[in-house]
Amino acid sequence: MREQSDLIAIVLAIFATLMVGVYLSPSFEETKSLLLILMNILIVVVVFGLLVGIAYLGFASFALYGAIFVAMVMAMFGFYGVLLVVGMSYLIWGFIFAFEALLVGHRVVSAQEWFKGRYTYASFYKEYLVFYPMLFIVYAIVEALPTWLDFQKPPRFDPHAILLRMREILQ
Repeated sequence: MREQSDLIAIVLAIFATLMVGVYLSPSFEETKSLLLILMNILIVVVVFGLLVGIAYLGFASFALYGAIFVAMVMAMFGFYGVLLVVGMSYLIWGFIFAFEALLVGHRVVSAQEWFKGRYTYASFYKEYLVFYPMLFIVYAIVEALPTWLDFQKPPRFDPHAILLRMREILQ
């Protein structure tokens, strides 16, 4: 709880500092740029909050909220708005799922517990098939790219080994 309090205090301090800067800025351009920074920080905080909420609720609970949200977006913005929402949901949940799956591949206990609390083997396998491309994308971003930038050979990636490991864990 202490970390959450510190994080909230830091975010509020940033907002307060920006608002004081907006109020005391001598020109319209400075005011405009500070308000733009404030809006960008608000967007980052909201997106981060959504990511944490989705990861905490799990995809099954999120599906109900997602269906309601998609219906609202369809009424307001039409088909392209729904494509955007569905695409972003796939990317966000796919990133979370793939990242946790990579951690299972490295035998991280907390990731194994995360899957045990949310999945059966059958439900894991369905999402594994849906998010299979995301496994490679996250592997490339999280493991391969940093090692290539360090002029090293990246570790071998075997998604089938993750699947076998999850079969052991979830059955």
